[in-house]
Amino acid sequence: MSEIRGRRVVLAVVAAALLGLAACTTTPSAGSPTAAADPSANGSPSPTAPDAAAKAGIDALLQAQSAALVKGDLAAFLAPAAGYPEVEKVLKQRFTALRALRVADVKQSIAIGPLSGGPPDWWTADIAMAYCLGAPGCGTPGPLTATTFLHTPGGFRIVDIEQTSDGPRPWEVSQLVVRFGKRVVVATTKPHAKDLPTALRLAEDAAKVADRFSLGETKPHRYVVYLAGKNEWKTWYQTDLDDSYDGYAVPGLIEGSDLVLRMDASPIGESAMLLRHEMTHVASGANAALTDIDGSAWWLDEGLAELAGENGAAVRDYGWRDEVRRYLGRSRYDGDLSTVYPRENANDEEISTSYGLAYYGARCIDDTYGRKKLMALVDAMVRHDTSGADAAPTALGVTWKTVESTCLAYTRRAVGL
Repeated sequence: MSEIRGRRVVLAVVAAALLGLAACTTTPSAGSPTAAADPSANGSPSPTAPDAAAKAGIDALLQAQSAALVKGDLAAFLAPAAGYPEVEKVLKQRFTALRALRVADVKQSIAIGPLSGGPPDWWTADIAMAYCLGAPGCGTPGPLTATTFLHTPGGFRIVDIEQTSDGPRPWEVSQLVVRFGKRVVVATTKPHAKDLPTALRLAEDAAKVADRFSLGETKPHRYVVYLAGKNEWKTWYQTDLDDSYDGYAVPGLIEGSDLVLRMDASPIGESAMLLRHEMTHVASGANAALTDIDGSAWWLDEGLAELAGENGAAVRDYGWRDEVRRYLGRSRYDGDLSTVYPRENANDEEISTSYGLAYYGARCIDDTYGRKKLMALVDAMVRHDTSGADAAPTALGVTWKTVESTCLAYTRRAVGL
């Protein structure tokens, strides 16, 4: 959690990552073209543009546009939208911001479609864009964009383009100022550019901690940290998070790297704990489906992040010790960690208690059974939706009932009961 206690953080689960990449095509909405079609546009299937030919033409367009983005050729990147100023504006924003982020390994491809419909020669498709930020070599999938194409005598044109799935991402809507480290990319808007050197230093240190909690085949390629001002907090991604949250992480099956921090939550110099927490969500969730839909393993996901955030601090110094102590003193809590997920509309005291119980649960397992066994439990419960009863004997070598009773006693001792 943040050094300023009493505010929440969240692992923002992007629906497309969990439910599959569903179709989200749209009807055409771009204005009429203001210029004649360019004969040099990519792809020229037959005038009727049957499905196979349309796919070939659109694929060629996407391949050329991807290469233009990596090369830094703005004119070639915008060429498929010639005559459609609103689409050109959207594409120019993306090009400028992604180039500032050192985009690499761009590959656009048709995920769904193309589907014919609407006016003659109009085709809709969901376009997937894989890319890396900061350096090449990430090999991760990217978001979908619902896009409408028009087949003209000169080839295909992009006549309408929506925001990315679960967007808008920062690079879709904001002019970004960016700094780069060995493991981290930090970006923000111009008013907060002065905070970038401090943010980069703290984020690089936090990445070293988070990397130790990495699961999956590889560590996250780069941690990408976006610093959000008031307007950006309300705009970036579709989170609907209010100002009681300090930040959030975007999980692994999308880009596997993005973190967003709310700049007016606390001074950037006090964000080290929050960075460690959120980066650990990214590291432990990399390349996983994050299938804990019912929240029964929420405590372990957040407890692990809290453990990383504390970074070896004494268990007696945990910031929400008092809240947990008060709760245990007045409740009949029996150690069932699956129940600590905070209820909807919970107040700050309740939320703090939930995070505290999660922390003590994860800390108990780490201290009692060891880090390797803790991570095996995270892999089973958080990443693969295995119940505690099924996971504990394999991961920890004991029954889940033993874990719950052991960790309830541990937590009571830790808070002085």
